[in-house]
This record gives sequence, C-alpha cells and structure tokens, in this order.
Amino acid sequence: MANTRRVGGRRADLSDVERRKVWVRAGGRCTLCQRYLLEGELTWQEVPLGEGAHIVGQKRSGRSPRGLDPLPDNMRDTADNVMLACETCHKEIDHRQAAGVMTAEELRRRKRDHEDLIKHLTGLLPDQRTAVLRMLGNVRGKTVELHQDTAALTVIRSGNQFPAFPLSYGRQGVEIDLRALPGEADGSPEYYAAARAAIDEVIGHKLAEGVVRDHVSHLSVFAFARLPLLVYLGARLDDTIPTEIYQRHRARETWQWDSGGPDVTFQIDRHGSAEASTDGVLVLNLSGTIQPEELPALAASLPTWRIAPAAITPHADILTRRADLDAFELTVRGLFASIEATAKSTKVLHVFPALPIAAAVMLGRVRDPQVHPRLLVYDRTDSGYRPVLEVT
Repeated sequence: MANTRRVGGRRADLSDVERRKVWVRAGGRCTLCQRYLLEGELTWQEVPLGEGAHIVGQKRSGRSPRGLDPLPDNMRDTADNVMLACETCHKEIDHRQAAGVMTAEELRRRKRDHEDLIKHLTGLLPDQRTAVLRMLGNVRGKTVELHQDTAALTVIRSGNQFPAFPLSYGRQGVEIDLRALPGEADGSPEYYAAARAAIDEVIGHKLAEGVVRDHVSHLSVFAFARLPLLVYLGARLDDTIPTEIYQRHRARETWQWDSGGPDVTFQIDRHGSAEASTDGVLVLNLSGTIQPEELPALAASLPTWRIAPAAITPHADILTRRADLDAFELTVRGLFASIEATAKSTKVLHVFPALPIAAAVMLGRVRDPQVHPRLLVYDRTDSGYRPVLEVT
C-alpha cells in the first residue's frame, strides 16, 4: 500500500505509522473479500497488493466517495478511516453505483468486524484447537445450512477456540451425513437402523482413531437430525474428551450462543411410585409441551418424570446461552441421580422429547451406560408417538 495516492482531487499522505496500523489490523487480508494481499497469483512471490481504501473520501465533496460525511478533515488520513482492500474491492466500493450500498456506516462496520476477528484469532493459543463434528440429517424432508465456514466462525466467536477439520479428505472435519438415507419422511425402522450404523461408523472408527492418535483433544458438535438420532449421537460421544455442543437458534438463524440474557432454570416433576416398577416415563417439555393425553396408553400406568423450564413457557429458542444448556445438563444429572437413589428397579425410561437439538445431544451424553436406565426414545408421527431407537 503506497504512502501517497490521488483520491478526490488531491494527494493522500498516509504516514508510515498509520500505514502499518492498516496492514497489521487487517492481518494482510482484504477487509471485504478476505483475499491474502502479500502473495501474487502469477509469480507466487511476496508482493504487497493491498491498497488503502478511504471510508470517507479525503475531499469534502460529493465527487469524493462518501466525501460529504461529517468526519473532520484531520481524521480522514488516519488508520481509523482507511481499510486494507484489494484493487477490485477498492474500485467497487468507490464506484458511484455502489454509493447507496457501501455507505460509510456499512464500511465502518465491516472494517470493525474484520479487524476484531483478526485480533481475536491472533490471540488464541495453539492448545485451543477443537475438532469440529457435523451431523447433517433431514427432519421430515428438510435440513438446515451447516457449512464448514458457519461452524468455524461459530467456534471462533462463541467457543474462543481454533476450529480444526482433521480426519478427512478435503479437510472437512468429522462429518456424519444422513441426508441421502431412504425412509426419513416416514421415520421407518430401516431409516433409523441405517442412521445408527452411519453414526457408529464415524464415531467408532474415524473419531476414535483421531482420539487415539492425539488428533482430537477437544470436540465441537454441530448436529441437525431427528431427535432420537441426536440423543443417540450424544450417547456415542466419548465422555473423556471435552466437548462443546452448539445449538441452532431459529429466530436469529445462527449457531452462536448469546453472551447475555436472563437465566433459564429447569424443574423436575414426578408422578406415580417408582419403587417397584422396571419401566418409567421421561417427558421433556423444553421446545414445546407434550400433553398427557398425547402419550401412549402404557404411559398412564408408569411412574413419570417431567422436565420443563421453571416459570417460562416452553418454546423453540429456550436455549440462547451456553449457560442455559449447562442448566439443563445439571437438571438431567440430578434426575439420573434421583432415579439411581430412589428408583433402582427402573431399567428402562420411555423418553418423549420436545427438545432443542443441543439438549437432545446432551441428554444422550449425560447418561452413564454403567448405572443409568436404558433410554427407549419415541418419535412423533401423524398417528402419535412410537418407539424408534434404544440407547443401551
């Protein structure tokens, strides 16, 4: 990036100090398209290709890009008003046809977001790497966007870690793709059998090998599938590996946890005696409410535990913060501890889930196969609930 350049009718004079600030803050990448600006694509030599793009033009004139902004003249040739850009992006944002889109406010926002991300990434330590696991499935024929870049950005901003995508060709990370399996629309037994086999194959072989070879010391989980399969995924994850489970938030269409908000707590209600029963019912009313009359007839005669948010109506985005998922985890651990202490005869829990996806994964992960009852997980169909998958 040259010290001087003609912009808006006069010569720019960006000092060496301000010029260095622009390059360092941007990490040598175009603020807008992220292109690396110290490497030529013809010779692949280290050639400085970046340009200093003024957010507010130097000349206080309508002919200068965004030049009528009230920014004082003495602030226009500073690093705060100049962004590192490639030649193509620089020309585009300064073109008259882009004036209504690339406003000074929009460019300031992009500059701030880019430089904040660069500063955050360069402050992370090598031991903050996390292997990213994505499970992609359909739910009644529909799926969600869960690209590698989405997971990576979420890990960086919400998990304060480096995303790593080891253990696969193309560096796509650990991926379980259930979308092509037949029978999902009806939730057929063949579909659940095939989906379980796919999960077992990846977790039991690829991920297990990565753990043994020390390629995986921390795991970040992103999953979208039918609830019984999410519970099963959680049960298959190695509980000796620190694991972060992420939630897709419908209202914001993002996977990033909120940093603030009111506390969400959960309560357990129990109905019926469990002293002599080998079976029990677990109803989870978090993302919705399952009414007693919706349950199969067998549930009426069995001891029942219900988990629901305290003083809040269940809804799809009940988990907005990582702390909310922690609260659910503690509640489930308390439930299993209570069953272990007061209902030892219970060997099977018939599970009816109305859960956010992260809570479903957490439910499976929390269960201890050595001491806790088996989970017989039900799926909701047009004709009612039916058991589809057992976690043993």
